[in-house]
Amino acid sequence: IFMDEIDSIGSSRIESGSGGDSEVQRTMLELLNQLDGFEATKNIKVIMATNRIDILDPALLRPGRIDRKIEFPPPNEEARLDILKIHSRKMNLTRGIN
Repeated sequence: IFMDEIDSIGSSRIESGSGGDSEVQRTMLELLNQLDGFEATKNIKVIMATNRIDILDPALLRPGRIDRKIEFPPPNEEARLDILKIHSRKMNLTRGIN
């Protein structure tokens, strides 16, 4: 199961009376319940992606719910140049572009 942008429902819970926040918190609680319900012997893998790990609820990151964290840091200048070369290799570029 792949969940992209998990921060949209997995952000830290706050005291709020608005309906939208309340619905997000209920969704988050249900996600936590479902994660706790998976049996280790089953072949179920949950992969979550976010670019805002700083706002995730600590309950979501508790040991036993998330087994490992794989981080992809932003590319350095050399890597950005390599990315540019890959994506522009089929483009007709003139010499004056740097």
